Order: sequence, then structure tokens, then C-alpha cells
Amino acid sequence: MSQRLDNRFIVVSYLFYIAFFGAAVCIFLWLRDIRIYSRTGFSGYRAAARAGVLHTAIAVAGAGEIWLFPSVDILGIGITMLGLYLQGQMKREKVFGTEPVLERCMGKAPIKR
Repeated sequence: MSQRLDNRFIVVSYLFYIAFFGAAVCIFLWLRDIRIYSRTGFSGYRAAARAGVLHTAIAVAGAGEIWLFPSVDILGIGITMLGLYLQGQMKREKVFGTEPVLERCMGKAPIKR
């Protein structure tokens, strides 16, 4: 019995890695919203950063669900995708103009206060 329990945590579904990557992306987007809000002070990014806490928790819970209960991995992927979907639905102000992609990705918004 104990050998089976140990093996359950060693062998995980490939969907766990997808959900883990989705949770990491959600964390990255949340931190990006925080950085843009701290540089610009726009209220849309403040709301997105505050709601990003919940969305990130949902995405991480989906990845954790797959790790703890691998038999229902589709449910965990669904929970992770829900967190990512909600993260992208917040309304934000237009911040970037002609900046390169890497600066947009890292949230290097022009400082406005």
C-alpha cells in the first residue's frame, strides 16, 4: 500500500506539466499588472492586480488538484484554464504604443505619476 502511494506522486500525467505552466503564466501576468500599476498608477491595472490574486489562486489550485488527484486531471486543467481566462478578462487602459515586444512582455510602461 505504501509503495503505491509513493509512486502516485512520482508519476504524474503530462497534463500536470501543462497546468503547472498555465499557473506560472498566470503568476507572471499578475506580477506584470502589479508592475504596470506601480509605474503608471492607472486604476484599471490596480483592479487587475487585485483580482489577479484570486485568478492566480484558482490557476494554482487547478495544478495542485492534478498533482493530488491525478485520476481527475481534466478537472484540474479546466480549473487552471478558468484562472487564465479570468486573468485576461479584466479591462485595462492602453499603456503601450510602439514599444518592442520584450518591453511589453516585461511590463516596462512609461512612468507616469
